[in-house]
Amino acid sequence: MPGQESSFLDKVRYVAELLKNIPNNEEVLIISHLDADGISAGSIIFSTLIDLGLFPCIRIVKQLDENVIREISNLNKDYIFFVDMGSGQKSLINTINNKKIFIIDHHQPESNEIEGEINPHYFYFDGSVEISAAGIAYFLAKEIDKNNLRFSQLAIVGALGDVQDRGERGAFIGLNSKISQEAESKGLLKTKLGLRLYGSESRPLIQCLASTMDPYLPGLTGDEGACLKFIKSLGIEPRKIDGSWKTQSDLSSEELKTLISGLIKYLISIGLPSKEAEKIIGTIYIFPNELEDSPLRDAREFSSSINACGRMGKYGLGISICLGDRNQALVELKQIIQEYRKTISRYINWVLSNNESIKILSHVQAIYGGTVIDDKLIAPIISILSTTKPFSRDKPIIGFSTSSGFVKVSARAPLELVNKGINLGALIKDAAKKFGGIGGGHNIAAGAQIPIGKENDFLMYLNDMIKKELENIASKSGN
Repeated sequence: MPGQESSFLDKVRYVAELLKNIPNNEEVLIISHLDADGISAGSIIFSTLIDLGLFPCIRIVKQLDENVIREISNLNKDYIFFVDMGSGQKSLINTINNKKIFIIDHHQPESNEIEGEINPHYFYFDGSVEISAAGIAYFLAKEIDKNNLRFSQLAIVGALGDVQDRGERGAFIGLNSKISQEAESKGLLKTKLGLRLYGSESRPLIQCLASTMDPYLPGLTGDEGACLKFIKSLGIEPRKIDGSWKTQSDLSSEELKTLISGLIKYLISIGLPSKEAEKIIGTIYIFPNELEDSPLRDAREFSSSINACGRMGKYGLGISICLGDRNQALVELKQIIQEYRKTISRYINWVLSNNESIKILSHVQAIYGGTVIDDKLIAPIISILSTTKPFSRDKPIIGFSTSSGFVKVSARAPLELVNKGINLGALIKDAAKKFGGIGGGHNIAAGAQIPIGKENDFLMYLNDMIKKELENIASKSGN
């Protein structure tokens, strides 16, 4: 069933009125997730509540669990906003008494809609691809004040952070498409087709290649020397006449064609199907109000930067950037980006050089990060390695990382399985519950917390469930 846009916007208007009725000077608590979408969405809500004359406080968390709920219950705040979380944890939230609850979330919801909740799934929009939490926050902010169109940029940052650019050539679909069109009409966004290399607007070509992790380029990612040799092997001169390094925009049309062809051939040579390799060409999203050499000009790089802040525990920095700080915060951001990428590269090298950290079953595959991989970084690690040997692109990938008192689980499913009917969020939630944990998410990406020592049991159970689901799907289709 197609999304019911008018009904969705009616709910946005209804919640906007609820917000306007909150008494002036009221202290409000915002709980949001640590990724790019959560920080972007939380920043939009934070700014909107300030404009309404309220006093918001924002707290970024890894996951909504009993400990967070217990702390909230003991706080002297009457209004609580759950952002980029909450819809799948209403059984927990319902234990909070005597507080007004708002939920701005795009994950698969648990039970019935509550009064202050906006979730696209209730209106037949797929929250995993058609709109992010930041997108919902944008519609809400715009309903409260039409001048909040500026937040369309953060909505795009959130959508890209959740890899929602899954239309033709990396375009947006659903409500995300509406947001990008509005941003373009106001001069806040420019789009073009090009190579989806990291930092293509702000960095020399050699650095772009070396910094690209989606897709991960074995032999190139993290190695500028190897990237220089690769460029030269294609017959492309990497420097301009004045000796400075060329950027992607400095390439002639023939050089660009040669680079695109060379990269696609390289990706195919390392095992990517041609269709996947060709995805390196796609829509580039540019924020023209950002400086040309800024890591915030390319929307994907902006999103990656905010995600780095969250994953490295620099939540305040990410929020400051989203709220418009381009002074000292931008200097600190560049340092965090370097640290983040070095850390990710170190973890990837550790996984690929430690066979005992990898387990591959018939219908699922896993990375056991133990206490080596930070639990805040296990999600990007599995996302990057899902397209890299020895991992298969036709089965879900699960990541385990031991934290204080529990094991963090992060999971990603290939789009082909989701299209067949596999709902990873529901399966992860079921498996986590069976072993005394909590979990949930999207049909294509999910997360959980489970007790330490239950990783193998969890994985085996999940493998069996996926096998049975596929068998049921096959029997229903007659195959």
